[in-house]
Amino acid sequence: MKRKLVTILIGCMTLGLFGCGSGLSDTTKRLTPQQPEDSEQNADHTGNEDQQAEADTTEKKAEDDSTETTFGYRYRQFALNLLQQTYEDGKNEMISPLSVLAALTMTENGAKGNTLSQMEQVLSDGTPVGQQGRELSSYMKKLTDTENEHLNIANSIWLKDADTLHVEDDFLSENSKLFDAEIYQAPFDDSTLKDINTWVSNKTEKMIPEILDQIEYDSVMYLINAVAFDAKWQSPYEKEDVQDGTFTPENGGSQSVDMMYSTEGYYLEDDSTTGFIRPYEEGYSFVALLPKEGISMSDYISQMSAEKLVTVIANAGTDYEVDAAIPKFKSEYSVELNDTLKNMGMTDAFDPEKADFSGIGTSDRGNLYIDMVLHKTYIEVDEQGTKAGAATVVGIAEYASLETPVVKTVHLDRPFVYAIIDNETQMPIFLGVSETITQ
Repeated sequence: MKRKLVTILIGCMTLGLFGCGSGLSDTTKRLTPQQPEDSEQNADHTGNEDQQAEADTTEKKAEDDSTETTFGYRYRQFALNLLQQTYEDGKNEMISPLSVLAALTMTENGAKGNTLSQMEQVLSDGTPVGQQGRELSSYMKKLTDTENEHLNIANSIWLKDADTLHVEDDFLSENSKLFDAEIYQAPFDDSTLKDINTWVSNKTEKMIPEILDQIEYDSVMYLINAVAFDAKWQSPYEKEDVQDGTFTPENGGSQSVDMMYSTEGYYLEDDSTTGFIRPYEEGYSFVALLPKEGISMSDYISQMSAEKLVTVIANAGTDYEVDAAIPKFKSEYSVELNDTLKNMGMTDAFDPEKADFSGIGTSDRGNLYIDMVLHKTYIEVDEQGTKAGAATVVGIAEYASLETPVVKTVHLDRPFVYAIIDNETQMPIFLGVSETITQ
């Protein structure tokens, strides 16, 4: 009988505080994997590379991060490939490439042979999983290692409590070490279903109260990642800044929306884009990309690349005042990524006979393979930022020239692309498309 390895990815931009108590049932046991100094699996995956040099690549600024060998370039290219593969004309979507990459890299740590080669090619442009894992781990820890925790990342691995399932200690210890993965063993019955949904709900502050509606009888493992973002605008909108506006979807018609107006200092433009950057309180920014008139959203998405994304953000101009407008919006998105990842070249992992996850372990009842990759996201943008709560007003003063400034107008009153980036690397934590507006 074939056995399934199910990977679930939950990428969420949530409102409110992070996390709470576990609230798990007595049938679910928290495991603490051993941390061997040198394991055979680690040796296979890491080789002789200089680990510190690899980790240091995540510290580079965007302008130093455009070459094909850097983690930042690979990350952006994966993010855009994922957006291009999942985009459906006329539909809203938002993905968290960080969440998808984290959950799949945890899984990749147990892949071998051609399965591993394909995953390395899709997830990191051929970079060995050991190097990719360390660089991703370093980047995520840097994102969350701040006094003001705007971003929370959580990982967990759930194992079926069955005598027929034999999981490699090295696999668990590697993911625990790199990604702080919580390890749980459970009977995979109704109590486990409740516990998994509770864990997800807690880590996303109830924005995704349920990720699974059932546990299949032949499922033996779940690998889960959750990302939660929580930040206020550096300059929250005042009441008078929010006015009635009109949003025009690409397929015609119009929508009445609450439009938030502001003057911004970072203007974006290239041959196909106008846009602006609006900062959050510290460490992160909202990037708005509006296709130029006459360019359809499908054409715009298809021509996006890591190089263009790096260049347009890095070359943000400060010579202009930007008359900016963002509609208040909220969006929920759910997508199963099986076909997407297969189309990107990761086919063996989903094949019950070809999949090689012997680095994860074995089952007496059959081969392990990935049966499902599910990704869910949520975002709400309003006057305060991306969460409900007390407003924090920060006054920003800048040098004002006596000359009349040139004003560029960028109103997001038709379909646009947006990203939430961390300011140091300018890499997208979230990447989305708004074709219509829900308020």
